[in-house]
Amino acid sequence: MRFSLIVSCAAASIAVACKSTGGKTSGNAELSPLVANSSIKADNMVNALPGEAEVQAMREAFFARPAEPEEVFRVFVTSDSYTRKQIAYTETLSVKEDATGDQSIADEFRKFDMVNSLQEGQIRVELYPTTGKFYRVRQTKPSVMKETDKIMSDDMTRWQFVFLKNEIQPKDFRVSYQVLLRKRITREQALKILSEHNKKKK
Repeated sequence: MRFSLIVSCAAASIAVACKSTGGKTSGNAELSPLVANSSIKADNMVNALPGEAEVQAMREAFFARPAEPEEVFRVFVTSDSYTRKQIAYTETLSVKEDATGDQSIADEFRKFDMVNSLQEGQIRVELYPTTGKFYRVRQTKPSVMKETDKIMSDDMTRWQFVFLKNEIQPKDFRVSYQVLLRKRITREQALKILSEHNKKKK
């Protein structure tokens, strides 16, 4: 899935909302539970904006899941926040705090806040065994949106690892992530974006 499909779906969802409310979008639409990596379609996107309580619940549910094999970190991102949790190797590995970089990644997703969607993926990180520097970062479980996966893969390369016992451990591990997109644009904004996107295609 690419940005162009989100633009088209966002505009279509606005049209559906307007048709059902006599030309005005409803601010009291019911919030359907978001399922990770569900297909983004115009007919299922007329939902209320997830509130802070819902966002917190999704974050906590993601972090509370049982760890998968080789999984060491989890990251939950919205356009407002970036939260990382380490779930393994806490005695040998940590990541330097980088609040500015975290917020920069969160800001990257503002342009995608045209739909309510929960994206989930997983990245494999391999380190050089002698230096602990990045050897390879690759997608192992992609989400349904290529742009999300690229941003999160690029995000991994800015992490600065600290090895607490002067040994590179682990050298090969997984990072899981969820990215929550929230439909924050108005009907006018959606139509403007769609119009600009169509002009670029000509």
